[in-house]
Amino acid sequence: MTERQTTTSRRQKAEEREQQILDAALALFARQGFAATSTRQIAAEVGVTEGLIFHYFPTKAALLQSIASQRTMFVGEVQSLLERAWGQPARDVLQGIVLGWVDAIHHQGDLVTMLLVESQSNDELNEALRTVIGATAGRLAQYLQSRVEAGELRADLPVSTSALMFFSSLMLFFLTHRQLPAAEWREQATAFTQQMLDIWLRGALPDDSGIPEPATQS
Repeated sequence: MTERQTTTSRRQKAEEREQQILDAALALFARQGFAATSTRQIAAEVGVTEGLIFHYFPTKAALLQSIASQRTMFVGEVQSLLERAWGQPARDVLQGIVLGWVDAIHHQGDLVTMLLVESQSNDELNEALRTVIGATAGRLAQYLQSRVEAGELRADLPVSTSALMFFSSLMLFFLTHRQLPAAEWREQATAFTQQMLDIWLRGALPDDSGIPEPATQS
């Protein structure tokens, strides 16, 4: 085996081990909660030393952030869609985000609910979630800015606020509909998508409302 092949083999083994750690942590977080799961338990589940966990992830919060950013997680789904979004129309991209997001989050409803509840009393978890969600909202804001520059969205659109409002609507939909059966969830999610995007893109006021626009802050 050549030196290059040896290096490649080691990298692949390291990636496989890292994924094993992520999978074990996700299973434990979902089963017993973030706070109740220790890195020692995760290491035992994988069959490695606790020190190896910290070799890949400096903290348990960093481990959670890596999990949340994976393609199979609700946040990773959005990030993956945004990576392919540049140059595409806003309505198409935002609709894809909603439908992809609601599918992913419905399959992980118990985990998402647990994370939201625990984050209210666990500073480490709260910070981890804020970091991940903030980064995702930031990516959406960048995409929206690109559509502003393309002339598709209005020039004075507050992109950061718009991104936060967009994700807030999705989270509220999840919290109020998470108990629905899969078929009904999908049906209502599709209807919600069309209605939310209609309001989000067109606004709530008629063009001739006569109501002055709010002053923008300098």
